[in-house]
Amino acid sequence: MPGDSANFEKERVIFHVDLDAFYVEVERQNDPSLCGKPVVIGGIGPRGVVATASYEARKFGVHSAMATTVARRLCPHAIFMRGNHESYSDFSKKFMNILREYSPNVVPVSVDEAYLDMSGTERIYGQPIEAADMIRTAVREQIGLPASIGIGPSKLVAKVSTEHAKPDGVFQVRQQEAEAFFAPQTVRNLPGIGPKAGEALAKIQITTLGQLVAAPMGSLRRVLGPNHADYIRRRAQGIDNAPLKERVAAKSISSETTFEIDVSSRSELEKVLKKLSERVGTRLRRSGLQARGASIKLRYGDFTTITRQRTFVAPGNGDQLIYDTANTLLVTAMRQRGDAIRLVGVAVNGLGELVTQLSLLDQNPLADSDTSKTLDAIRERYGNESITRGLT
Repeated sequence: MPGDSANFEKERVIFHVDLDAFYVEVERQNDPSLCGKPVVIGGIGPRGVVATASYEARKFGVHSAMATTVARRLCPHAIFMRGNHESYSDFSKKFMNILREYSPNVVPVSVDEAYLDMSGTERIYGQPIEAADMIRTAVREQIGLPASIGIGPSKLVAKVSTEHAKPDGVFQVRQQEAEAFFAPQTVRNLPGIGPKAGEALAKIQITTLGQLVAAPMGSLRRVLGPNHADYIRRRAQGIDNAPLKERVAAKSISSETTFEIDVSSRSELEKVLKKLSERVGTRLRRSGLQARGASIKLRYGDFTTITRQRTFVAPGNGDQLIYDTANTLLVTAMRQRGDAIRLVGVAVNGLGELVTQLSLLDQNPLADSDTSKTLDAIRERYGNESITRGLT
């Protein structure tokens, strides 16, 4: 790690803490016989997708978002598992609680990573690297999981630094080191540059962040867009002034599933649609919100994808309201195109705070909500499959 620690205290000190191969490591806590073996967590069917892979499996080229069928070819001796999301949630809560012992400003990013503002904590925990090692040790001792920590003056620098800390290490970059640190890295290492932007930049011989910074602004604007090029160039120099804050509340809540075999049966699709509606409704009620409308997503065998949406007559969060709306959209879509469906999804949108005004409609959304809350309580106690509404 270049440079000394002088003047580091004058900068913000942001930690990005990431649990290594989280799902795999949780499974190993539950079953130690998995330790040292290649393990892949995700969908295990012919259309499954890898959620995460152990480092033993990654050596064979397996990575997240890869089709499970490809992962099986690359690493046929790996152990493939669906995973246990209740266990992951439990470990995630414990992980976040540990982080909050070190900083009052913790911003979760996902179940297995978070940012911490550690500015001004040197007198309590020592220099940033010492504090990071202290946190890693606490995570390892209390929940048995390895963690990697990137340290920087901003979320961006801390995030990119974490990749150099993996696995199970610490890496620190100061502001005056950021541009030199970023320069040799590939453009895809910069959060915000996706596959399409990476391909477009490669066409004009820009493959590293240093090349991006040195490129004429006109070329960057043509590739990245006139309103985005300046922002990306600043980030490629390691400049990020974004405040550390919680993510903006979701504008929608969704759930979807991919079938192992394309489905054309309307009754089968309706059964799945009902389960997805209940899943979305449960999450909506737990958030204390109601929705103004619902939408469906359909992907056909040729990968053509469509979405259809409809606004509710009155805002609500009941399962029946969501399902009825989604089913109406499904019926209409199937009349327009009767091909077999590969994927179906349900979403609610226009989220807002609950209101208590009674509806004058025949179907009272509050009654639907109350019934749905009762079903939530039963599922919470006896499991998600313990009770469901019948199709009407």
